[in-house]
Amino acid sequence: MFVSRSVPERHAWLRDGRRLSYLSIGPPDGVLVLYLHGAIGSPQSISPELEAIVRDLRIRYVMVSRPGFGGSESAPGRTLLGFAGDAAALADDLGHDRFTVVGVSAGGPYALACAHELPTRIAAAAVVSCMTPAACRSRGLPVPARAALRAVRAHPGACAHAGDMAVRVAQRHPQFVGRVMRAGAAPVDTRRLAESEASEGASARFLAAAAGGVQGMVEDHLLCARPWGFRLADVTPIVDVWHGMQDTLVPVDDVMLLAGALPRARLALDPDEGHFFFRRRLREILAPLAAAAHGQAPARPEQRAAIGL
Repeated sequence: MFVSRSVPERHAWLRDGRRLSYLSIGPPDGVLVLYLHGAIGSPQSISPELEAIVRDLRIRYVMVSRPGFGGSESAPGRTLLGFAGDAAALADDLGHDRFTVVGVSAGGPYALACAHELPTRIAAAAVVSCMTPAACRSRGLPVPARAALRAVRAHPGACAHAGDMAVRVAQRHPQFVGRVMRAGAAPVDTRRLAESEASEGASARFLAAAAGGVQGMVEDHLLCARPWGFRLADVTPIVDVWHGMQDTLVPVDDVMLLAGALPRARLALDPDEGHFFFRRRLREILAPLAAAAHGQAPARPEQRAAIGL
């Protein structure tokens, strides 16, 4: 049996004095891939599968905690575009000029912001189950999720306080996180999130990300829900857009509109997937990014029973 292993958290110090935390795996001279996490934070351990992918693709895989998550200090008044400066500073600190980004769920808008702001440095980008402003208000969302997100937008301070109390409950009862994530999820996601390894991983990510409070998570939603501050038409790097057609959190129609607005998007839709499929398709998602970073002709994303546009 192969067991995931923990890796030490590292820190980069930004020009304004803030600490940006990250986890890193892979050789320092591998091509840099910045992973931008979803709403509950970065993984806290490295799976044997990820280690094999990093080795085979010759990449340096760096999982960044956004401001207010985990060990990364908060940045009052932060913006999506402002995070691109953090990403560039981290790449500089790691000694990389060119790099790629992959953003999952709430990390997707940040990946697009990086591609917009750093077109000469981003070799390629990918977004997976990408949140959109429209999706944050969609009537297609499960009722519990729609009510919770509406409350966050209307009363962010009170929700942050309530969230901090929920963290204390989750610390005593880690299974609480998995139950919340499964509420209203697509059947395919519900089945997979119920697996012990997936549930334990989600709980560990949430508790680590919320160690200093959930304010960062609240800010993340508010930034994703309002206009992003840039035009998708001005994002010039190649962007692979991956989405599950059974996703109940981000309607596929919204993501198709997003992909249609990106000048160099390559859309891969999977009719059998929901919202939480990134780790199962990791090699397929990272391979085109690695090829682009290595200066190879960018192949289209591999697709499994998918529609490519």
